[in-house]
Formats: sequence, structure tokens, C-alpha cells
Amino acid sequence: MSLINSSPAAAKRGKRQAIHRFSWVSLLVCWLIWVLNAYDREMILRLGPVISREFSLSPEQWGNIVALIMVALAVLDIPGSVWSDRYGSGWKRARFQVPLVIGYTALSFISGIKAISHGLTSFVLLRVGVNLGAGWGEPVGVSNTAEWWPKEKRGFALGVHHTGYPIGALLSGVVASIVLTTFGEGSWRYCFLVALIVAIPLMIFWAKYSTAARINTLYNHMDEQGFTRPATQESNRVQKGDGMKTFVKTLRNRNISLTAGNTLLTQIVYMGINVVLPPYLYHVSGLSLAASAGLSIIFTLTGTLGQVIWPWLSDSLGRKRTLILCGLWMSIGIALFYFATNMPRLVAIQLFFGLVANAVWPIYYAMASDSAEESATSTANGIITTAMFIGGGISPLLMGWLIQLGGGWESATGYVYTFFTMAGCALLGVLLQLMTVDKTPRHSH
Repeated sequence: MSLINSSPAAAKRGKRQAIHRFSWVSLLVCWLIWVLNAYDREMILRLGPVISREFSLSPEQWGNIVALIMVALAVLDIPGSVWSDRYGSGWKRARFQVPLVIGYTALSFISGIKAISHGLTSFVLLRVGVNLGAGWGEPVGVSNTAEWWPKEKRGFALGVHHTGYPIGALLSGVVASIVLTTFGEGSWRYCFLVALIVAIPLMIFWAKYSTAARINTLYNHMDEQGFTRPATQESNRVQKGDGMKTFVKTLRNRNISLTAGNTLLTQIVYMGINVVLPPYLYHVSGLSLAASAGLSIIFTLTGTLGQVIWPWLSDSLGRKRTLILCGLWMSIGIALFYFATNMPRLVAIQLFFGLVANAVWPIYYAMASDSAEESATSTANGIITTAMFIGGGISPLLMGWLIQLGGGWESATGYVYTFFTMAGCALLGVLLQLMTVDKTPRHSH
């Protein structure tokens, strides 16, 4: 299997450029890890009603618990990423990833044992621990994917990698439904036993597969094909004691800090539409609760498609230009919800918006990876991830305030405020991206 492109180096040899099988295997492994991450993260949301019933939680209490669990995703991203960079890149980062993934999936498994998690406090603490590891693992996994692919194909690789999230989210719903139907509502904890069972053999394979010999072979193959190595050597280590210095230097990188700001603003938009659309359809459009929930995720149908196409295009168009186009598209798509006054328009607008809704995240990571020093790739991606989760925390607070400002749940005015505020956030992100410098590696055609 290969991706074809032309370059002067390859043209001299009369050969087509091919992606080595080691790159594809690493992408498959990192994709599966991302599927597990998404499955485990989303499962807590799928089981909300049954958990609330078992522990007799009010909606407000459940919301506070979910907020606490989700905030944990942002806590270790930056320090964990710095540690990952200090340990080493390439094959070494994969070795770093193995105990991390097994660790947080083991905590998830323990949270699925009723004898241990029968109390609300113990269950919540275990889920916080899971998300501390899962949040830490996100930039490490992104960096690992980037370091097994040539720079010229980084956008494509990260785009395919990120399609694992909607797949994992979908699986969380399917497994939850099967478990509750087969074993009954009292057995909902069984859903948390799955991730570790898959993770153990996957991580054993990854630990044995990720070797210096393979990464050297892979990088030599990239040289022969006229591609650019993701690193100048198979492993790069930051000197001990330089962790904070590396972080500060990376944060001062204009491309990374501005892209992080854009990421925060975009997450306000993405989380905002998930917060706003279901109540809008229920209270304003008059749909049932079931219909509101079902029709509020139509944009995910085109989301997975866009998550491959736009990052792939960014390899040739450039990260900066692609993010600007996606930002403008997102702003227009959100503003169009003002006209979603009937079902055909609602479906069409969601499908239009969905083409960029999920597409930007791998491009943000690619932009950060392109702009960072090769010994600080994970640190850069950790900054992006932290900005994303901060935006996710701001969004529901902002959307709720705007809806209340416009007259509450039943008034269409508040929702109009949210649509145009989100459109403004997307435009502001475009302005930040205009001030970056494109570092996208490209071939001369």
C-alpha cells in the first residue's frame, strides 16, 4: 500500500514514493489506542442515566461529577508531554506509551469491579485517575504517530489517526447497549472491563515491535524515497533538568502559541454546538427528547470524512492555509444555524458544518509538530491538548449564560446569541492563524 507523490530525489531514480509498512503498522496501532481512549472516555456519558439512578443523583449533581472527571483530562498533558520528550522520541516514545496505556486502562478495569467501585466516591476517584492518564496519553499518541511517518505525509497520518475517536465513541454506545440488554442495568460496570482486555495484547505487540532497528530501517527508507525524516536520528533526548526550559521555549514559539489559541476557540465552537443543539431542537423546534438527541449528531456523519480529507489536503495546501479555510467554513456553518427553521435545512446545515467540525484537530497537532523542535514534539502537542480542554470547559459556561441572557430555554433569542458568538470565535481563530508562519514540509513538484 502506498501514497504516491513526486519529488526531485525520487524522480532521479525513476521510482514512485512508497510509504514503508512500518509506518502503516504504527498508524494502525496508534489508531487502535485512540479508539480505546475514545471508547473509555465516552462510556461515562453513555451510562449517565443508569449511573445517576444507582447513586440517586440529581441532574445538577451528575453534571458536576462529569465536569470533575472531564477536567482531569487537562491536568497532566503538559508535564506528561515534557516527560515523554525527555524519555526520547521515535521508538522510545512508543516504549513510554506502553505502560501509560496499560496503566489507565487497568484503572478503568478496576472501576468496573463492583466490589471496589460500589461507592460513589471510589468510582469517581477511579474515573478521575483514568482520565488523568488518558489526557496525558493523547499528545503522546499524536507525537508517536507523527514520528513514524515522513513529514510530508504528517497531515494524512494524523487525520487517519483521529478517525479513531468517532469510531470509539460509536463503539461505546454499541457496547453499552449490548451490556445493558444482555446482563441488565445492574451490570453496567461490565462496560469498563473491555479496554484493558484489548490493550494488553496490543501493548505487548507494540513494545516488541517498536525497536531502534525498525525505526532506523524506516528512516533510511524515507531517505531513499526522497521523504523528510520526522527526526534527524532514531531517538532524541532532552537533557535532564531542561524540562521547564523546553516547555517555556516551546510556548514562546509563535506558531504553537497562536495555534493553541485557535484550538481553544475552536473547541468552544465544537463543544458549544453539542451543548446548544439538543435543547434548541427540543425547546424551540418542538422535537421530542429522543428526536432531539438523534438529530443533533447528524454533523458527525460528514465529520469522519472531513477528518481525513482536510488533513490530507494540508500536506499540499499547507497547514496555515488549510486551517484558515476550515475556520472560515466553520464560521459560516455555525452562522447558518440561524436559518435552520425546518428539517431539510437542519440536515443540510449540519452536513455542511460537519465537513470541518472534526477536521481541524489533527491539523492543529500537525502544525505544532511541524513548528516544534524535534526534541519537543510531545511538549508542543501537550500545549495544544491543554488549550483544547480549557476551551471545552469554557464553552458550556458561556453557552448557558448566553441562553439565559436571551430569555432561557424556551426563547429562540438566546440560541441565536450562541450561534453568532460561536461564529465569532471561529473567525477570531482565523485571525490568530493569519499571524502564523507556514512550516509545512512539501515536495517540489
